Amino acid sequence: MMRWLRRREAAQSLVEFSLMLPLFLILVFGVIDFGMGLRAYISVAQATREGARFAAIGNTAGTFTTGGSGECNGTTTTTTVGKVCATMNGLDLTKVGSVSVTYPNGNAPGNTVHVSASYNYQYITPLRRLVNFFSAGSLGSTITVSSATDMRLE
Repeated sequence: MMRWLRRREAAQSLVEFSLMLPLFLILVFGVIDFGMGLRAYISVAQATREGARFAAIGNTAGTFTTGGSGECNGTTTTTTVGKVCATMNGLDLTKVGSVSVTYPNGNAPGNTVHVSASYNYQYITPLRRLVNFFSAGSLGSTITVSSATDMRLE
């Protein structure tokens, strides 16, 4: 009698494990993707601060082209756009959505420069597929991370 009861308990733990596994995986993958997304945001915020400081001391604005080419190839640091892209350490520059440098009141000393950038973060884990399986497709394929900085021109 006891052996029969023990076999049923073993099957019960297997069923409990199979019910909890998807929730556990969503939690683990969510923590990993949250950490990598936060890292992308910190890199973009630091890049806009560096770019605003670079523009505030009199450097040219430059132009942004998508796809990691032109001044946003990560090696050009003679313009503000190039400095922003070069400062995005460890991020894939082909996923940079935009980099803009504007002078709202002109570029005379005492006025401000506005530097903004956006980055399209793609999930590195299968979190999106798991969440979309259980929620009928409510999670997008990318998350847009953006930051902007204003600084007074010297």
